[in-house]
Order: sequence, then C-alpha cells, then structure tokens
Amino acid sequence: MAPRANHKRLDGEGQGLIQELLQERLKLSIQYTFITVLEEEVEAFLNAALYQRTPNRRGHRNGHYERDLVTTLGLIEDLPVPRTRNGFRTELFERYQRRQAELDEAICEMFVRGVSTVQVGQVVEALTGTSPSPSTVSRVFHSLEADFEGWKQRKLKAHYLYAFADGTYFTVIYDHEGCKMPILAVIGIDEDGQRDVLAFSVGERENQAAWEDLLENLKSRGVEAVDLWITDGNRAMLNAIQNKFPASRRQRCIKHKMENVLGYIPEKQHELVRPELKAIFYQTNREKADQEVAAFIAKYQQVYPSAVECLKRDLEACLTFYSFPEKHWRYIRTTNIIERLFGEVKKRSHKMAAAFRNENSCLLMFYAVIRSVRLRRITVTKDPVTELLHNS
Repeated sequence: MAPRANHKRLDGEGQGLIQELLQERLKLSIQYTFITVLEEEVEAFLNAALYQRTPNRRGHRNGHYERDLVTTLGLIEDLPVPRTRNGFRTELFERYQRRQAELDEAICEMFVRGVSTVQVGQVVEALTGTSPSPSTVSRVFHSLEADFEGWKQRKLKAHYLYAFADGTYFTVIYDHEGCKMPILAVIGIDEDGQRDVLAFSVGERENQAAWEDLLENLKSRGVEAVDLWITDGNRAMLNAIQNKFPASRRQRCIKHKMENVLGYIPEKQHELVRPELKAIFYQTNREKADQEVAAFIAKYQQVYPSAVECLKRDLEACLTFYSFPEKHWRYIRTTNIIERLFGEVKKRSHKMAAAFRNENSCLLMFYAVIRSVRLRRITVTKDPVTELLHNS
C-alpha cells in the first residue's frame, strides 16, 4: 500500500518563516535585476562592456557608489550604482531618490484617503521594513504642487456640451482659528462625453467677481462655448455665467428646486405632494411636463400659494433639459455630478479629523483627490446637433 501524503498545515511560525524566505528571495531577485539593468545602462552609455576596448568607446568607468533604495518589497541596501568620468546617470531612479516612485504614489494616496502621517509610516514600515517620518510623508504630498501648477495651466477644449458649476466649504486655519473656506469648481462634459474637472479656485459663493474670475480662467485656457450650464439658484454665479457665456442655455437643478418648493409646505404633507411635484421632471417629453405643471398649479394654488409661486420662479430653467438628448436627462437635470465630487473630497478629508493648516494644503488635497477619481464617460451620438434638433 502506498504511503498516504501528509498535508499537515504549517503553524503560524512556520508560515512566517516561509514568508520571510520568500520576501528575502524576491528582494535578492530585484537587487540582481537592478544591478543587471544598471550594468546594461552604463555599457550603452559608454558603448563598451566592462574591460572592453573598442574604437567607439565614449568614456571610462570610475568605480561605483552604494546607495539604499526602498521598494514595495522592502529596503535594498548597498545597491552598487556605476560611475563614469563623464557623468553617467541611470534612468532607473532619479538622483538622490531613496524610494521607488510607485511607493511615493502609495504614500500620497494613503495620505489623500485620510490616513494620518503617523499611520502612513506604520503601513509603509509593514510593507517595506522602513518607516518614513511624518515630515517625509508631508514632503511627498507637497511634491504634488508642481503637478498642480501644470494642471491649472493646461489647455482646455473649445466646446463643451455641458458644464456643472457649484461651490463648497472646507475648514482652514486662519490666524490660529478655523474658518470656512469656499471652493468654487466647474466640471465639463466634452463632445466625446468625457467628464473633466476644468478648474477650481478659492472664492466666496455669493461673490460674482469670484465666479467671473473662474469663468474667465476657462476662457483664457481655450473654452469658447458651453451648450448648457447646470447650476443651483445662486444669483452671483448665474450673473457671472450670463456675462461670460451669454449664448449658453441654463438648467436649474431640479433637486434644489423641489427642496425649495417643499419648504413652503408642511412637512406632514411632503409624502403626498412630493410625487406630484417630482412627476413634472420625469415625463417622456416637454408637453407632458407642461401638463403636469398645470395640474400641480390648479390643485395647490389655493392651498399652498407660496409653494406654487416658488415653483413658477425660474420654472423654464428647470425644464430646459427636455430640449436635450433624452439619454442625457439623468445627468443634466441635477447638479449631482459635481456634488458627488465634493462629497468624495470631503469623505477623504474628514478622515483627517483636523482643519487644513492653510489654503494651499486644502487646494492640494482637493487636487490630489480629483486626480485619483475616475469620472465616467457618458454616451454621445456622432451627430449631437441632429439629436438636439430632434428633441427641440
């Protein structure tokens, strides 16, 4: 009879030893790969292998220096980096870089997700065996500044189908006191259906000049036309849009409008009135929506006159979306797209449980989050003009 195989599981200590062995083998493999790549680089740089004499040689070796490099598998110590007399520089890592770029990205991402600088150090130590100091984590985060400056100056497209504008607030320390700092932002959807955060800046929501500065920034970077702006009822913002993009149409966020109307109705009656109010904005065409408006007004004019008056105010702007492609209505009748972005930023910043030390830190956090958020594309037909005419 053949002996039975023994599949006894290793205890925790045995599994730990295997893990350590695998980790060490992987580190040795990475070290060997780095050394091989460095040697191939210096050979290509000199056009000659070690000790090789050729007429096309472009210089001579000058020993090597040793350096440590933190990788995602741990610290690689005493990595020999070749020197040459005419200034060889490897492409494997930047000069003076002590961590792989991927690890810096991971550090920054953890910080952006609300992990404290101390906790980031603990996580990195668990992964690599070395712990960056809180100041190192902060420096990595602030290396985003150069990227942020380039992002703010990038060229934009000339035409956007839709643009969402709104503002939100974050707590920032001013003169040793936490204060609400407003951020104004614009998200655009281009002719290919791609969403993109076009710009954001510090500015009071009720300040028309602040909104005009933001919109002028869009124009200076190439934006010439926006078919439809989706906004709430902020008058300063609306005036700025009218001044800077007078040819654009406007969609009033129906979610905000319904909240405003229901604010004039006793809360006990909301469950009864809300479905009838919502029905105005969820018809298959504008004609049916107008019928729902007429029915709502006829029913509630005498009972809730203030609510009806609220509905009538800028009602046309609330129904603009019916003139655009039906498959886009779910995106453009509310400001949900930009509010979700604000929610994502706040979800991550709230984990930090502290106010931002200054405006720059807040803006960098905002940029770091939007850089990591994937904004989904919407479907756009090949001939959007034809579809717009069809729905008008």
